[in-house]
Amino acid sequence: MFQRTIAALLSSAALLTTVPAAAQEVLAFGTANPEQHPLVTRILTPWVEAINAEDPSVLQIELRNGPMIVNHENFYDRVQDDVVQMVWGITAFDAGRFPRSLVTTLPFMVENSEQGAVAACLMHERGMFDGEMADIVPLVFVQFPQASLHFQNHPATSMEDMAGMKVMTGSPVVAGLVQAYGGTPLSINVPEMYQALQRGTAEGLVMNFTAFPGFRLHEVTTDHLIAPLGGGLGMVFMMRDRYDALPEAARAILDRHSGCDAARQLGVEVDAWEADALGFVRSNGERRFHTLSEEQVAELVARVGAPIEAAFVERTPGGAEVLEAYRQALGDAGGE
Repeated sequence: MFQRTIAALLSSAALLTTVPAAAQEVLAFGTANPEQHPLVTRILTPWVEAINAEDPSVLQIELRNGPMIVNHENFYDRVQDDVVQMVWGITAFDAGRFPRSLVTTLPFMVENSEQGAVAACLMHERGMFDGEMADIVPLVFVQFPQASLHFQNHPATSMEDMAGMKVMTGSPVVAGLVQAYGGTPLSINVPEMYQALQRGTAEGLVMNFTAFPGFRLHEVTTDHLIAPLGGGLGMVFMMRDRYDALPEAARAILDRHSGCDAARQLGVEVDAWEADALGFVRSNGERRFHTLSEEQVAELVARVGAPIEAAFVERTPGGAEVLEAYRQALGDAGGE
C-alpha cells in the first residue's frame, strides 16, 4: 500500500511538471475598439503578440476589445480604477487632461506618422509632457497622419467650402481652423460621426483616412479635400503605480517593446494603413477628390498658421516652450 502511494505521488509530480506555469502577471488591455477594427488588427494586436511571445511565465496581456469595458471617453477612468491595467486612448478626446500633448494635433507640422510618433516619444522623454503624464507610464505613442476635409454631397475643392457648414473635429486646435474659414466646428468623437452625418447633425468632418474603413465613413461622404489639417496622438499606457508594482522581469519585457523605437515601427505601419485606407475610399462608390497645391498650402499656412499657434500657446501651460520643443523633436525624429 505504501509503495503504491509513493508511486502515485511521483506520477502526479511528473504530470505537474509538464503543465506550463501560470503567468506571473496577466494584464487586461482595454482597446475601446471592435476586434475587427484596423487599429486592433494592424497595430495593437501585433504589438501585444510580440510581448506575449517573450515569456508567458512572466507576463501575458489579454486584449479587451469593444466599447463595453472601455470607450473613447472613459479610458483614463477605467485604467485609473484598475478595471483594466493597460489602455488605449487618444489624447484629444481628453483634452483637458492632456493639453500640452495637443501640440501633436497642430496642422502643417507633421510630415508622416513615423516622424510624429517618434517626436511625441522624444517630447515625453525630454519631460515636456511631465505635467500631464506624471501619474501614467506611456508605453508607446501612435501618431495619426494629417487629416483632410470631407463632405457629404457638398464640394470640397478649397478651404472656403467650409463656409456656413457644420464640420466635425475631435481637436480643439482644428476647431479654430474650421472657424477661420467660416465653418461651425462640432466636437464629436469618431464612433458618433457616422450617425451625425447620416442624420444631418453635421455636414462634414476633418479626419485622416485611417478612420474610414473601421467606422464606415466612406458610406456617408462623397467629396474629399486632401490637405494637412492636423494630426492626432494616441498612446498605450498604464498607471505609474501599477507599472511600478510589476515584477522587474515583467517591466523589462514591457520596456523592450516600448519607447521611441517601438513608436517608429508602429508609425511606419500607420503610414501604410493610411495609404491603404485612402485606396479603399477611392475604390468605394462615386466620389470626388481634390488635393491642395503647394501654393494653396502656403496660402493656408500664411492665413491661419500663426493664429492657430498663438491660440495654442495662449491656452496651454508653458505653450511657447512646448511648441518650440516640438519643432526640435520633429527635426530630430526626421521626416520624409
